[in-house]
Amino acid sequence: MKLQNFMNYSHLRLKDGRQLAFVEGGAPDGFTVFYFHGTPSSRLEAAFADDAAARSGFRLIATDRPGFGQSDFQHDRTLQSWPRDVLTLADHLRIGDFGVAGHSGGGAYLFACGVSIDPARLRFIGALAPWGPIASPEILVSLNRLDRGFADLARRAPWIMKLGFAPMGWAATRRPKLFLRLLRGAVSTPDQRVLEHPDVAQAFSAMESEAFRQGSHGAAQDAYLAYSDWGFDIADNRVPIHMWIGDDDIFVTQPMGRYIARTVPQMNARWIPSAGHLCFDAWNDIFAACRSEITR
Repeated sequence: MKLQNFMNYSHLRLKDGRQLAFVEGGAPDGFTVFYFHGTPSSRLEAAFADDAAARSGFRLIATDRPGFGQSDFQHDRTLQSWPRDVLTLADHLRIGDFGVAGHSGGGAYLFACGVSIDPARLRFIGALAPWGPIASPEILVSLNRLDRGFADLARRAPWIMKLGFAPMGWAATRRPKLFLRLLRGAVSTPDQRVLEHPDVAQAFSAMESEAFRQGSHGAAQDAYLAYSDWGFDIADNRVPIHMWIGDDDIFVTQPMGRYIARTVPQMNARWIPSAGHLCFDAWNDIFAACRSEITR
């Protein structure tokens, strides 16, 4: 994991005046994969997928979504705004066809791309524990207490839900040790073991601090979109998806994962025994499966 490689970044000025930050990793001359981070997170998260991307011959381009890290906030955005930004970046870099990959809260944006982008350009999606829509009461009740509370507030009092991200941002930027203690207390036992590794803890501290660089409004907006109606149906996906989920994941729960697996066309879904949400080693298998889409 080369976290330092993702600290530097480039900017693309979009038509509406916003700046979109991105950084490159993986295999420099490989087939391009755009990486979408979780919520809250930042482009630095791609360090967890960097070595696996290089082994599979993928050039990894990680972005900060609007309001995170070095990317400008975008007022009134929707999930379907993101594929337009991705296509603009691909055109700017003179990239024809490509794949997308992401973790956790990046899932909503992966599915938005799968529905919106022409399969002639978007060849595949690689998804590690992707957040899905809260499409049924069964999914809602399966969520952990914090997500269930936020989802309820997103529907009844979104301004209160958004305020809830302010203390999270304060801890991530001002008290990183406190943030990590709180994080360890909120995850499953397999994830606690992952966070015991000093390099992983250091990477989490850095990527969350970067996530809240501009304050908490980017994370609050991202979460609100994830908890709300997405404005599209994941059943309209048009590209192959390779999805791995830990069977002890308390964020992307079994009911949510099963709903995604049975609803999304062209789905290759795998459950990882005794793994939680932070099963980053799975990127090796995910990228290997994605590679098959461009070598047939």
